[in-house]
Amino acid sequence: MTSAEEIQFTHAVDPMAVAAFFVRADQLRDEPDLTPMKLQKLLYLAQANYLASTGERLFDAPVEAFEHGPVVYPVWREFSGRQIIEPEGHAGVVRLNIPADVEDFLERVWAKYQDWSASQLRRLTHRQAPWRDHYEPEQLHTLIPDEAMASYFRQSVPAQQRVFHQHVVLVTPDVFEDDVEADARLQAFLTA
Repeated sequence: MTSAEEIQFTHAVDPMAVAAFFVRADQLRDEPDLTPMKLQKLLYLAQANYLASTGERLFDAPVEAFEHGPVVYPVWREFSGRQIIEPEGHAGVVRLNIPADVEDFLERVWAKYQDWSASQLRRLTHRQAPWRDHYEPEQLHTLIPDEAMASYFRQSVPAQQRVFHQHVVLVTPDVFEDDVEADARLQAFLTA
């Protein structure tokens, strides 16, 4: 059994590598529909879920509150406009090495949101406190703090609507209430 201290989460991945993952994943669909807006919302949802699940940043770039929702500015500079993203012509869509645990996590994010349209994801992110509480009209580059995303997703987004890192297991308080032996084993594992 591995102690909790030995589990390492990859963090601070290049945001362009994360964007490239979603662009490549979309190209495998029968009808690709990844626009710059949809990509931005996927980046935000990936970062927020990763922060909530691991306590670490998935990628090392801030998420900012723009008019149409959360934006990762370095990726926005590469992928702007309203057209479906075609990998050709974008220097940012190169095969960057993504650690296996991050690739697994991104596959989970993609599986959950690939069929959502850009406008559906925009509406979702506009209802969420991290964007809503930090967006200031006519002000550019307003940071959405990591802690705002992490705490909102931990406390306000139901577990079935979240995406978890493969090494994170959600345990509710009632799981061991009638099993003293299992509770003792869990406590021993957490303190090992």
